[in-house]
Amino acid sequence: MATIAPFKGVHYDPDLVSISDVIAPPYDVLSPAQQDAYYALHPENIVRLMLNKDQPEDSETSNRYTRAAEFLQQALQAGILVEDSESAYYEYIQKFEHPLDFNQIVERKTLFVALKLAPYAEGIVLPHEETHPKAKADRLNLMRATRSNPEPIYGLYEDPEMEVAKALDESGAGSEPLLVATFAGKSGSDAEQHLIYRHAGASIITKLNAFFEPRRVWIADGHHRYETALNYQAETTAAGKSSPKSEDFLLIGLSAFEDPGLVVLPTHRLVKNVSPGRFDDLLLQLKRYFNVQMIPIDEARAWIKQEVAGEKRIVIIKKGACYALTLLDLAVAEAAMQGSHCAAWKRLDVTILQMLVLDRSLGISWTSLAHTHDIAYTRDEQEAVDRVLSGEFQLACLLQNPAVDEVRDVASAGDKMPQKSTFFYPKLWSGLILRLFESR
Repeated sequence: MATIAPFKGVHYDPDLVSISDVIAPPYDVLSPAQQDAYYALHPENIVRLMLNKDQPEDSETSNRYTRAAEFLQQALQAGILVEDSESAYYEYIQKFEHPLDFNQIVERKTLFVALKLAPYAEGIVLPHEETHPKAKADRLNLMRATRSNPEPIYGLYEDPEMEVAKALDESGAGSEPLLVATFAGKSGSDAEQHLIYRHAGASIITKLNAFFEPRRVWIADGHHRYETALNYQAETTAAGKSSPKSEDFLLIGLSAFEDPGLVVLPTHRLVKNVSPGRFDDLLLQLKRYFNVQMIPIDEARAWIKQEVAGEKRIVIIKKGACYALTLLDLAVAEAAMQGSHCAAWKRLDVTILQMLVLDRSLGISWTSLAHTHDIAYTRDEQEAVDRVLSGEFQLACLLQNPAVDEVRDVASAGDKMPQKSTFFYPKLWSGLILRLFESR
């Protein structure tokens, strides 16, 4: 089903630049202040390619997309960026502090491949969330200008026996990494590490191709870029380019669902401008669906991290009170769900929060989420608490960690997760491996 191919990776020359100075998190998680910081960190930082700055004098012929293309070409000509001479697969190992326990160092393996594009309807590549047209237009303009995949998207695959990890360990035994970047963390100066290994041997390439051929890929992160690639593929086909062509493939990092380093974090909700009547009646409304306990905030934050089989837990914090909610009856909750969603979708914590708390108890519907400033999102639990205690928001709604199997089950049923449901941690950093449409 899934067709992957090795490719001639483009990467920084570690003899000319420190890799730690030139890589960055992906474009969609960078704030303007972080964008400025990466601009200032190094003149060759990848941010100039994947998120170039707008300028007041920009025009149709000179803009952030054309500047990104110029940056790429100049870096290649100067040898700052180099293209490998032979096609390969690239193993990306991330070592990082667990975001919920900084004393725990986690390792996650990802395989960079060129994935053959397939429409979602074919069931080979499966999405798990909705997308916005504006973001796709931005990435399409960048792809047109640079003729490249400047950063990978992220996907998941099933591998209960961890065959890919074992094959990569065997292939790379004793070899030195191609690229290394390290960053300080709470537990030490090298708590975060990014390692790239190249696998170009005929044996490992054949083995990986055969492994993925009968399998599907679930998009974990990068839906906009995947759909952009489909649109660009259609453009190049309409322009007369016949397949197979380089635009039929997209750079993607693939991890196994079963990888012990796969960390999925929740996205908590913040609520403001609830009407006085709704706010005053909240506790009464919640008791229709939940067992409600009033407990201190610190206890509630520890309570929601406890995984209890068969229990659905949510924490609601307001100034002066904190409620630990346990769903009374999943069948009653599912009966309250609207639309023709699959059973797995109806059991999601974020769905239960939206339907039974935000919608039925507070009057905030699904359809209003895209247009309201009364709901904010954060993955930082402490930030959620602080913004309520400061009075900026009336309520914080804390969720339990999503299970990666939920992503698989919802997407496999042809459904999509609600927006802001999952955050795969950490992100794949940009600037380690790029892919050109035309080899140099």
